[in-house]
Amino acid sequence: MANFHGNPVANTVRQNAVFCPTGSWAALISGSAILTARQWIRLAPRGRDTIGLALKYVAKNADGTFTTPTSTAHDATIFPTTSIIEEPISDNVQVFGRGVQRGGASGGIKVIVTEYA
Repeated sequence: MANFHGNPVANTVRQNAVFCPTGSWAALISGSAILTARQWIRLAPRGRDTIGLALKYVAKNADGTFTTPTSTAHDATIFPTTSIIEEPISDNVQVFGRGVQRGGASGGIKVIVTEYA
């Protein structure tokens, strides 16, 4: 990532929609793998106000892979669908998302994922 007057400026940006079901964790990436040299990520959940987006963060394993969380969202950070989350996350950390129902019923939540490198 380049700098412009001391502020980070992206050389590469990739964006895609990811569906996060309520029953399992989904990798929040904009392609088939994390954007190489990623330094920022923006997440924009899209859905009704009866569902939230739970997030968990996983560090890269010694073999270069990431282990998908298996626990529920009880210890996760949960954001409402009106949130836009921007975080300085490198390509050594994988973000996983999961829909959390807070009333009503649905199968999950769509998240627009934008990665910056």
